[in-house]
Amino acid sequence: MLQNANIMIPDISGYTDFLTKTELEHSSHIINELLDLLVDCNNIELTLLEVEGDALLFYRKGDPIELKPLIQQCISMFEKFHEHIGIIERDTICQCGACQTASNLSLKFIIHYGAIKELMVSGFKKASGVDMVIAHRLLKNRIGSNEYILITQNYLSNLSDKQHASDITWQLGNEEYPAIGNIEYEYALLDGVKSRIPPIPERVNQVIKLGNNILEVEIASSLRDVYHEIIDIDRRSNWFLGSQVMEREEVTERIGLKHLCLFQEMIFEINIVESRIGESEVLYAEDVRAVESGTRFRHTFNLSRLTDLRTRLRFGRKYIDGPEIPQEINNNILMLLKKNLEALKHLCEMSL
Repeated sequence: MLQNANIMIPDISGYTDFLTKTELEHSSHIINELLDLLVDCNNIELTLLEVEGDALLFYRKGDPIELKPLIQQCISMFEKFHEHIGIIERDTICQCGACQTASNLSLKFIIHYGAIKELMVSGFKKASGVDMVIAHRLLKNRIGSNEYILITQNYLSNLSDKQHASDITWQLGNEEYPAIGNIEYEYALLDGVKSRIPPIPERVNQVIKLGNNILEVEIASSLRDVYHEIIDIDRRSNWFLGSQVMEREEVTERIGLKHLCLFQEMIFEINIVESRIGESEVLYAEDVRAVESGTRFRHTFNLSRLTDLRTRLRFGRKYIDGPEIPQEINNNILMLLKKNLEALKHLCEMSL
């Protein structure tokens, strides 16, 4: 049975270019994170029907949603989207192309109203019909921007109040599609909305001290490669021997990222607190808390470029709260950490 429904598609433009020209894993992490954010911003009772790669398909059966809350929903999603990209770029500690070019992503919205038919396919709800096809075809249009709200005339003609309750400027447009015909719409570019989004506050760098427990190793690998091996949480167990990542936030490596690590039957919470990257020097720091005892200490990695393919790593361990542990136990820990740094050296040099 056909039912009338509101259809809204937020689409992240630049997705294909983002995936093919930058690191696949981190770009996918970022896209998924942004899609989750858009879902969380839904406050007008839209139903998420499907995640379509770089886009979300929302719908709501019944009468057309009033124009003012609908447009405000789009603007709110747009603002949160760009605010979050700003946070990603501010806090990222990764130098890969995906993390450094997230600001190239953009967001547009397609809004349509028409008849759909709900289907169950292998236990999943789907929606079909000509109007669903029209909404998806409109993702490809002649608008000279990647950031806009597009509302079809079919949607507007079903409203009792067609007044655009927003300060954005609307223009007329139309597209001709084979087997569908001419589709008329109104659209508003979102450049002005984007320019009014406040800049993300700068992060205040922490004072980092290596402490008294310092280990040093030279690695026959580039500074960049050693750094990226250190910050890759998912590969940490390859050189931090005996450790196992138990739980981590599903975001790219950045300031504030926390993960739980199991080591010698003890659970540690590790929080990335600092990363300063220069041409020849890198400073990276993590705060570590033993979950059971509450003991807190800081691990600091200071990298220096010796040559293009040789890097000096100075590793520091400093207790944050309370007195340091007995010297004998501390020496045993340092011996273990030295083995881990040698394993890191071996791993980096083997990958050349």
